Amino acid sequence: MTIGERIKKQRNEKGFSLRELASKVKLSASFLSQIEQGKASPSIENLKKIANCLEVRVSYLIEDENEKIASYHLKKKERRYVESIDSKTSISLLTSSKIEKDMEPIMYEIKPGGESGRGLFNHNGEEFIYIVEGTLDIYIEDHVTTLNEGDSFYFKSTLNHRFKNNGKKLTKALWVVTPPTF
Repeated sequence: MTIGERIKKQRNEKGFSLRELASKVKLSASFLSQIEQGKASPSIENLKKIANCLEVRVSYLIEDENEKIASYHLKKKERRYVESIDSKTSISLLTSSKIEKDMEPIMYEIKPGGESGRGLFNHNGEEFIYIVEGTLDIYIEDHVTTLNEGDSFYFKSTLNHRFKNNGKKLTKALWVVTPPTF
């Protein structure tokens, strides 16, 4: 199943019309319809809003959830990336949604101009970022911090935040979120 098909399936199970869900996540019904049909891709911010409204983890929208397991080995060649074309960002879960966990490690690849979304957002939890390659600007409340290769950053997710690659090359960042939102 595609992300759009999973959104539609969960929306129908929750009894939301297309317009109702679109209103709740502050998107147009036509854009949400395009996402469900695979004709558009949501930003990371919108993907999180949709998952939150549908009361599922983002990982439910990305990969099939089956029986829970206690350990998991993911080989580099088996990683699946989900790309948000609008936000010029792709993410890859570094574990599986099949494992019960208290943290979620994610690999972000953010193209120049790529961002989490235009607005600041917040949620429960904490986040840790390590810049593997490139640079990334982190906006926390009214402060901007530029992270360079090898830098790390930690913050409470309850603070209003967003990110943007204002550099001229691809940024790769290891991101760890707790509790898992994906």
